[in-house]
Amino acid sequence: MTGEEDVLKRAVTQLRAAEDAVIEARRDLTAVIVAERRAGVSVADLAARTGKTVIDIRNLLSAAGL
Repeated sequence: MTGEEDVLKRAVTQLRAAEDAVIEARRDLTAVIVAERRAGVSVADLAARTGKTVIDIRNLLSAAGL
C-alpha cells in the first residue's frame, strides 16, 4: 500500500467509527426522550431541551409507539 492508500483506509475506518457512534447516540437520545415523555415531560419541553422541533419529537414518539 502506498501512503495515500493508508491515509484513505484510516479515514474510512474513522468515518465508520463516527457513524457507529452517531447511531448509538441517536438510540440513547431516543430512549431518554421516550422515558422522559412517559414520566410526563411535555413534548414542547422535550423539543426545547433537545433542540429538535415539536414535530420531530412527536414523530420519534410515534415511531416508539407512544
